[in-house]
Amino acid sequence: MSHERQFNFCEEIKFAQIIKAMKNIHLLLALLLLQMVVDAQERVVLLEQFSNSSCPPCAQSSPPVYSYADNNPENAIVISYHTGFPYTNDSMHLENPADANQRVSFYSIVGVPYTIMDGNVFRGSSSSFVSNISSNVNNRKAVNPQYDINSTGILLSNNTLTGTFQFSSLLAENANENLIAHIVVIEKNVLKSSYLSSPGNNSETEYGYVMRKMLPNAAGTVLINKDLNGTDVVNFSWALENIKDESEIRIVAFVQNLDTKEVFQSQLFEIGNGTVGLEKSITNQNEMQIFPNPNNGAFTLLLNNSQFIESITIINQLGQVINRQAINSTAVNIPNSFQLEKGIYFVKLKTQGKELVKKITVI
Repeated sequence: MSHERQFNFCEEIKFAQIIKAMKNIHLLLALLLLQMVVDAQERVVLLEQFSNSSCPPCAQSSPPVYSYADNNPENAIVISYHTGFPYTNDSMHLENPADANQRVSFYSIVGVPYTIMDGNVFRGSSSSFVSNISSNVNNRKAVNPQYDINSTGILLSNNTLTGTFQFSSLLAENANENLIAHIVVIEKNVLKSSYLSSPGNNSETEYGYVMRKMLPNAAGTVLINKDLNGTDVVNFSWALENIKDESEIRIVAFVQNLDTKEVFQSQLFEIGNGTVGLEKSITNQNEMQIFPNPNNGAFTLLLNNSQFIESITIINQLGQVINRQAINSTAVNIPNSFQLEKGIYFVKLKTQGKELVKKITVI
């Protein structure tokens, strides 16, 4: 072989090795990106409902929004802002007009009942929204969230509510956005009978997801650490006002783009650790079995129908994803390799027909 031919042959080998190395790098980057997506929270859609307790159409169109969130807590959250129009005698508005008025102004609301989904995805009359509420929410839920929201604990002591939230960016592009973190105290169910005089004159006897306070105020908290995996920590403290039933207190946390008004992610929390959606969506005992339970982190999962499991997700009480795997079976053996610490976890299965959730205890 000539020296020139030998040189060219060596160069071809080096070029092939470089191409192979580049392919491996691209594959590694793709796998890392996939892992980031897998570990992220699923989107929970925020429905902001504008209503008035003396407005007859509100009594028809607002309750279906609340009912959907009651029955699908893993899909949607509601914040209900009571307005001072068209009637001025709405007691829930009069108890905190400043925060409600700010959101009315932010969205330029001129009439109720009015529904806004994730800030800018749907904005319109509630009657048109509820007619297709499931498809509206499901279509939006299919879009990956741009933030993770977690809490290390929410406590109520001596009539003061305190807590800490972490807002974590999932996209590098978030660094260029004008983002606000909102923390909102709501009362999930308020009875008309809890008022000495009627809070309104329409036919509603109870009101859902009533906004009580936006913390620290309706302007929210500006997010700063918005680069990929950047996290802002927000603490809050609030002395309760106008709460009718402390057991109904919930906290909604969400991230919103001030320029486009899009909501990047939202989560609903109870007093104590953990998101509400998982706790409320525990599956009927006959649909899936986990044994042993309690366990040491190793267990067997059995689905009692003909559908195959598409994926399994292990979630802790803070709503954080511990592990997620693709599956194609009606039974799964989970090894102790997940190294779950002692505590409460939620096992969520995705099948072709639905999502199933079951609580486990690791001892």
